[in-house]
Amino acid sequence: MGDIPQRLGAVRADLAGQGLGALVVSQPDNRRYLTGFTGSAGVVLVSADRAMLLTDSRYYGQAEREAPDFSLERVGYRVFERLSEVLGELDLKRVGFEADAVTVSELERLRGLAPEVEWRATSGLVERHRAIKSEAEIGTIRCAAAIADAAMAHAAAVLRPGISELALAWEIEVFMREHGAEGLAFDTIVAAGENGALPHHHPSQRRIEAGEPVVVDIGARVDGYNSDLTRTFALGPVRDPEFETVYAIVAEANRTATRGIRAGLTGADADRLARDVIDAAGYGDFFGHGLGHGVGLQIHEGPRLSFLADEHPLGAGMVITIEPGIYLPGRFGVRIEDLVVVRDNGVEVLSAVEKQPAVVPA
Repeated sequence: MGDIPQRLGAVRADLAGQGLGALVVSQPDNRRYLTGFTGSAGVVLVSADRAMLLTDSRYYGQAEREAPDFSLERVGYRVFERLSEVLGELDLKRVGFEADAVTVSELERLRGLAPEVEWRATSGLVERHRAIKSEAEIGTIRCAAAIADAAMAHAAAVLRPGISELALAWEIEVFMREHGAEGLAFDTIVAAGENGALPHHHPSQRRIEAGEPVVVDIGARVDGYNSDLTRTFALGPVRDPEFETVYAIVAEANRTATRGIRAGLTGADADRLARDVIDAAGYGDFFGHGLGHGVGLQIHEGPRLSFLADEHPLGAGMVITIEPGIYLPGRFGVRIEDLVVVRDNGVEVLSAVEKQPAVVPA
């Protein structure tokens, strides 16, 4: 975690720019990003000259090992009480908190414990730095993507008529864990036939039949960082005569976006590259979600690639998905998703498994 001093410096510059004396960080992924600490509980306090991690006795040894750049406050289960004492000791009067992570009851408690502090809501202060990955972070995500690639190839190899969605999902999970994943980035999606029209379908006991498409969406987690990958398979010749047309449109939308995305485009611009292809083919009403999202310590994080995205430009070093899809209710769905790194002059594609849909049933 050699990037910790730089990360702290960036956040401190933001504090100065916003007139804050300190920031309290409680969102778990932000806490890990700033400290290197992987425990499940703790609060971070960052000021101009102090960096503190407050946690309980379960994590004292772990915190010392993982967060050497931070002074450890051994607070037991008096985290907020000790935090208020520290704010008084440091004479901090204007303190930021993460509005997206702190509950109303927690804020009321903080105000009661430290009434002399002006608590200021912040949003995205740490996340905007997390969005730009270092080359070390990209290397870890590349490893997670390679595991997902291999698992998707394995899924194609074992996919046969009669296997259930749940059984195929389990095959994929076991494969990823046996090949280096510390866990899943999210619950595996296996959606056969009409279930493929549900973008976030939960695998069921439904058995996959010859002649129908299957959408498989998977991700591996390595050292806290995630990958995301979707392929749509055709289990033999698909009975629905529209499948080949829809698949070709989605594949072209994926290629067009991959060729066109680069640093400087907005998330809405990126989304439009793929959406225009699908709209022109007459299927715009069946592409309801955005083109993609950022991936890192969280499987869904900034930036957002969507027709609803704001006008902030994509930056070099962002890791994003490109995942156009068409979903025909009651019939089938097609989604093709790659994980890419935004570069100044284009994207680096991390997903390498082939996109050809055909799987010949035994």
